[in-house]
Amino acid sequence: MIKVHCFVSCVCEVIKRTPGVDHRPFYFGVWDADFSVSDRSVISYHSEHTNHDFFKTWYRLLYGVEIREWYDKALSKADNLQTLVEQVENRPEHRNIMVMLDMYHLPERENKFSQNPFPHYVMLQATEDPDEWLMLDPDFRWEGRLPKVKILNAVAQPTVAGGYYFDGIQITHTPTETIQAYFAQCMKRQVNPFTQAIRQVVAAHVAGEQGVTLGDLERALREIPVLSIRKYAYEHAYAWFWEALGLPPDEFEAWCDVIERLVKTYKLIQYRAMKLSLTGNLTLLDGLYSLLDQQDRTEFEIKDKLQALFEQWSQLPTADSRLADTPFAEACS
Repeated sequence: MIKVHCFVSCVCEVIKRTPGVDHRPFYFGVWDADFSVSDRSVISYHSEHTNHDFFKTWYRLLYGVEIREWYDKALSKADNLQTLVEQVENRPEHRNIMVMLDMYHLPERENKFSQNPFPHYVMLQATEDPDEWLMLDPDFRWEGRLPKVKILNAVAQPTVAGGYYFDGIQITHTPTETIQAYFAQCMKRQVNPFTQAIRQVVAAHVAGEQGVTLGDLERALREIPVLSIRKYAYEHAYAWFWEALGLPPDEFEAWCDVIERLVKTYKLIQYRAMKLSLTGNLTLLDGLYSLLDQQDRTEFEIKDKLQALFEQWSQLPTADSRLADTPFAEACS
């Protein structure tokens, strides 16, 4: 059960159910997806400035589906809750209703990151019971009924605000040139934004910039686990190109191990930063920066190989997004 990117997981669910269309290229935009660094050098996966315009635009270009926003931030929370009820209870069969809610206020659901707050996108449907809604959470691969009143309470929290709908009809096959353009937009060959941001946040706390102290560093990097697992999106891309090129499965598994090492090292970085924050022992800095340099080397290695795979794939006379079901596809479903 791996949380990669809740918005992307929701919109990919309908693609996964569409024969002849593959959801994996959409994950090209996830490994370096946007995050926030506050003016007090705190890294967050979500902030009031977060928007999904990049993903909305490319979803339309890749699959021909328009993602529309039903949540109106100019209206009150009560008005938006009423809109949600109307959307869910009058939902056409082909429509997908997404909403951001605070998972911390749904103790029935697993909160593996122990986040408070925990903004998270899910999809909702009405049931034959007017007091229960069906929640689909593709990111956590969870589906089940919950009391409507509890869901609405989680949506009503001041920590969250957002919602979209999109229709699962007339999904188009993605042209090769569109995939190529999307990959080019997503591939940041010269920088690893997340590792770079961690390095800058550490430096800011050591230097005491903007009034922060070394003791604040633990809080500033609290969301590393939520953001680091976006790097698993590399596996989707590797699987996509690997099967198209007919490459050996053993080598694919070896690259998955490299990606796994990248993700797990972020956890070690967080532990080292916590120790630095709690002890104030600046001799720990060299080891911390060394791990960050190691992350850059590892991720550039992953990106270089992925770029080479992309170039090989682009040279195929039948480069195509319609790939047959394979063990690679199953692994990334």
